[in-house]
Amino acid sequence: MKVRFSVRWERSGQSHDGRRRGGTRESVSFPCGRPVLSFLLFFALAATAALAAEPVGRIEYVEGEVKLLRDGSTYDTWDLGPGDPLYVMDVIQTGSDGFVEVILTATGRSTVRVRENTAYYVETESRTGGGTRARLRVLTGSVETAVNQLTAGSTLDVETRSATFGVRGTEFDVLTAPDESSLLGVRSGRVEITGGGRQARAEAGVAVEVQPDGVPEGYQIPDGDFDRFYEQWVNIRLQAFRSGAATFIQAYARRFNDTDPTFQSAYTELMRHRDRLRAASEADTTSRGEDMRLRTDVSPAMIRMRSILPLYEDTVYRLRELHRFHREGIGTTTIDGRSSTDFFREFAEREGRLLSRLSEVRTVFRMYSVIEQRSFGGLPGGGSLFDGGSPLNNSRDF
Repeated sequence: MKVRFSVRWERSGQSHDGRRRGGTRESVSFPCGRPVLSFLLFFALAATAALAAEPVGRIEYVEGEVKLLRDGSTYDTWDLGPGDPLYVMDVIQTGSDGFVEVILTATGRSTVRVRENTAYYVETESRTGGGTRARLRVLTGSVETAVNQLTAGSTLDVETRSATFGVRGTEFDVLTAPDESSLLGVRSGRVEITGGGRQARAEAGVAVEVQPDGVPEGYQIPDGDFDRFYEQWVNIRLQAFRSGAATFIQAYARRFNDTDPTFQSAYTELMRHRDRLRAASEADTTSRGEDMRLRTDVSPAMIRMRSILPLYEDTVYRLRELHRFHREGIGTTTIDGRSSTDFFREFAEREGRLLSRLSEVRTVFRMYSVIEQRSFGGLPGGGSLFDGGSPLNNSRDF
C-alpha cells in the first residue's frame, strides 16, 4: 500500500488540489458530456438498485480512478458524481490516484473519505429495540471517518482484517498495511477497538496499532501531528512486509487455489435462486407464508455461500493488493512449483470476473435480507454475514 500522507485532506470542503468538493461537477473530474452520461446512468443505477430500498448514503465527491461495483456491474469515475446513491454492499474501489467522499445516512450522518488503493463496502442490520448497526468493511487501504451524528440506538463499526473499531461519535482514521496490520488514529472523540483477543478504548490524540493476532498497542501522537505519524508507520510496516512478501504471496495464492472451487460451486448453486429472490424482493405484496417457503428453499444455498464468502472475498482482495507489489518486483517466488509471475498473470485475467461474481453474491444477500425482514428472521445460521465470533473479555484504555 502506498499512501501520500505528505498532503493532508482539508476539512473545509476543498480537495487536495484546491478544488471545491461536493458542488458542481468540474471538468477536471467529470469531462465534457458528463451531465448527459449522468442522466443516462441514473436509470441504469436506479434499475440495479431498485431492490435495495433506501440508500445507506450518497457520493459527495469523486476524483481520479474510482469504481463502484453493484449487482455484477462496474461503474467508473465517468459514471459517478455528487448526489449518486450508495446502497448496502455496494463496493467502492479507488486506484492509485483515486479519492471519493461519501456521506453515510444509515445511522445518522457520517462523512467517509476514501483514499487511494482502497476498497470497502457498507453492511447494515436492524437492531432489536430500534436503530441500525452499520459496518464499514475495509477490504484494503485507508479511510478517514467523521461521525457527525448517530441516531438513537444506532452504531457504526469499521472493520479490517485484524480489528474492529466501534465509533461512538468521533473523527478518526483507519489505515491498513500489506502485512495485515491496522492503525487507528483518533483525532477527536472515542473509539472502541477489538482485535487480537482483546478489547480497548482510544481517546483523542492517540493512535492504536493492531497486528494480526496481536494485542492492541497505543501511542500518543507527538504534537498532534497524525499525518507525520502515519507516514512513519506506513514506512515501518512496508519494511516489515518486504522481508516476508514471498511468504504472504505463497500463503494467499494457496488459499485462493483451495477456496476457489468451493466458491464457484456455491456461486452456481446460489444463482439458481436469484430470479425468484429478485421477483419476491421487488413485489409490492407477498404473504408471510410465501416468504417463509422461499426462505426454506434458498437457505441451504445461502448457508453454503455464507460459509465460504468472507474467507474467499478477503483472499481475492488481498491478492489484488499483493499483485501491486509483485509488479514492482517485491515477493517474487514459486508456489508449489509454479512461478508467482504465472500465478498473478492468470489471476489478473480472471480478476474482473471474480469481482463481478462477488458483487452478484452481495446482491443476492441483499435481496434475501428484504425477504427475511418481512418474515421476521435473520440470515441462515443467525447473526450477520460477517460476525466475528465470541465476545472479547479483556479491556485496555489508551
